[in-house]
Amino acid sequence: MSVIKTLFLAVIICTLATACNRAEKRAYRSQAEVNKSQTELNERKMDIADKYEKCVDKSSDEAARAKCEAQLKAAENL
Repeated sequence: MSVIKTLFLAVIICTLATACNRAEKRAYRSQAEVNKSQTELNERKMDIADKYEKCVDKSSDEAARAKCEAQLKAAENL
């Protein structure tokens, strides 16, 4: 009877250890995806900022600058 209890406890311990390891891996993957998404968003914002600077540099009148400002405000809502 003692051998059966020992085997049973060993199976339970192995199962719990495996479950904890899987949860850690899932959490790690999830965090990596969040980081990737944030990096992509930051790159997009930098691209928008570059386009805004070019737009302002090219604009010669207030109407053109207002258009640039409108594009920037729309981009800030991301």
